[in-house]
Amino acid sequence: MADSGALYDRLIVDRARTPLYAGRLEPADGQGEGKNPLCGDKTRVELRMADTHIGEVRHQTRGCAICLAAADLMAERVVGQTVLQARDLSQRFSAMLVGEPASARDTNTDKTALGPLEAFAPLRAHRARIRCAELPWVALKEALSHVDV
Repeated sequence: MADSGALYDRLIVDRARTPLYAGRLEPADGQGEGKNPLCGDKTRVELRMADTHIGEVRHQTRGCAICLAAADLMAERVVGQTVLQARDLSQRFSAMLVGEPASARDTNTDKTALGPLEAFAPLRAHRARIRCAELPWVALKEALSHVDV
């Protein structure tokens, strides 16, 4: 990203306009919702497990560009991960948003690295928008709490 203070990175804009993981999964092994009554953002996440790994994720999101892009990039990133890896990734994402230093594992190519999710790092300077990016992760955590692994 050329301007680290830019709120709307091209990836965020593109994914908000053309989400790749929007839709429904029927049947779903787990589902969760996140709502922000202050701004009206709302997201529903449905997932299907493949043995002990997340096989598919879809979201239905109504909200700002940040919320929409966060839901879509989250869905893309957690496919193929175990429940534990997805929860760890969620914690790392939240830590990045509040400016906690990255651990050495974040720079590796393992399944918990943030990758494209780092496009949301500029939100550190826009604290009011952090909730928009975290809302899909709230829904994911709820969905993961409903799966048996």
